[in-house]
Amino acid sequence: MTPEMAADLRALAPELWLTGALCAALLADLVFGRRARQLPALLCLLGVAGALWVLTGDFGDRLSLAAGGAAGWPERPYRVLGLLAHDGLADFFRLLVISATGLVVLHGMVFRQLEEDSRGEFSPLLLAAALGGCLLVATDHLLMLLLGMEMLSLPSYLLAGWQRRERRSSEAALKYLVYGALASGLMVFGFSLLYGLSGSLRLSDIAVAVVENWESTDLLRNTAVAFASVLALAGMGFKVAIFPFHFWAPDVYEGSPTPVTALLAVASKAAGFGLLVRFVDGVFLSSASVDWMNGFSQLIAVLAAVTMTYGNVTAVLQRNVKRLLAYSSISHAGYLLMGVAVMSHWVTADGQSGFMADTGVQALLFYLVTYYLATLGAFACVMALANRYGAEDTDDYNGLGWSSPWIGAALVLFLASLTGLPPTAGFTGKLMLFQAAFDGDLAWLAVVAALNSVVALFYYFKLARALFLRGEGGGEMAAQARGLAPASAAASVVGLGAATVWFGVGPGIDSLMNWVTVAGGAGG
Repeated sequence: MTPEMAADLRALAPELWLTGALCAALLADLVFGRRARQLPALLCLLGVAGALWVLTGDFGDRLSLAAGGAAGWPERPYRVLGLLAHDGLADFFRLLVISATGLVVLHGMVFRQLEEDSRGEFSPLLLAAALGGCLLVATDHLLMLLLGMEMLSLPSYLLAGWQRRERRSSEAALKYLVYGALASGLMVFGFSLLYGLSGSLRLSDIAVAVVENWESTDLLRNTAVAFASVLALAGMGFKVAIFPFHFWAPDVYEGSPTPVTALLAVASKAAGFGLLVRFVDGVFLSSASVDWMNGFSQLIAVLAAVTMTYGNVTAVLQRNVKRLLAYSSISHAGYLLMGVAVMSHWVTADGQSGFMADTGVQALLFYLVTYYLATLGAFACVMALANRYGAEDTDDYNGLGWSSPWIGAALVLFLASLTGLPPTAGFTGKLMLFQAAFDGDLAWLAVVAALNSVVALFYYFKLARALFLRGEGGGEMAAQARGLAPASAAASVVGLGAATVWFGVGPGIDSLMNWVTVAGGAGG
């Protein structure tokens, strides 16, 4: 084996772990069937553990290099097979995608509302989606980008319609498929235009062609660049559910099995933002003109403001808990877009001038982790209450906090973090985003975001009020309780709750800031 092959295999180790576990789980289901229903899920968890072991080792090496004063990555990161970037940004997003998938597999093992005769294929499909997400966040090649997007999307369509006997699950899968096909078509059309303008599939080459064509006097070329960019960003906007590409999210979140909803809200959104950050950095920030980028930044800022406002205002009207969290996810996509707006904005201050790329990316990554922890925790609590009481609507939650005080208290903690209240990680994340917006001459966006956080307080604590301030003991729901939460699910809730508090106080903030600094500086 040549050194180059060994290096490629080492860089692809997380994906190889996932692929091996996926194949082993499918084979186990084929051989053992119902005699060992949980064996495929256990094999998938083994693959997730192996992938995380490799990734945490790589990321730990980057942190050690950065702490020693050296760069955590080379200026030109190592590229696997010439297609995948092996850098800090890819490792960071792969960690988020794979760990979220592992927690979803864990909760799927004990989630009662999944059909028993199809559990064997459920966990391997989750790993297939995670594998697509890992490829998506690491590539700067258009062809691999499309393959990664489809590998993430196709299993997601199947998972959304997993409860075949429920009409709303079939409706969710159909809507997700139709909207997804439309978004993919728009994105492919945009990529074809970019390829035609540049003659290359690499983002770095496309960046050169974009600025050359944009600055030309040919109106047709100017229009082609703008049109191609809008189409490409529309496809990415669908994946992260930003306005006006969000229409699929409420129905799909409500109709899908709750573990799948958690996957879409966290892992799929993390992969989408990983792609968006790499695309904006690789195509626009590399060589674009200041005027063009400031116009782009203002467009993204307006989209961020509209997305968070629409998501928060509409969430106030929701009665179904998963639908409420769907609109919450849309609003948080707006907050995360603030980071994209800041990173692409040119500022001139104190004798220095340049794009706010590092500041914007670091604020985005920090907030993404806080959203990740709180949303996963909230869905874990929702699954626990659905398992025990069958609760789905806010009225079903009346008094359940007294029947399940630990789950109820944990859910309130996660909702507080999503709102942005101290001392949770969500407060620190929003503070960083607001500071980045002020530094990037986008103070108006920070004010809009702060006002939206006040609106969010109303609907998040509608759930908290139902849990603890409407009745005692949970009434009929409590009478129908079906045992305690499994130990594995309870342990994950405790761990996520501890992390939500830890990253909201001094030492935790510093450690997370070190991680996002190493990841945020990784460039292609």
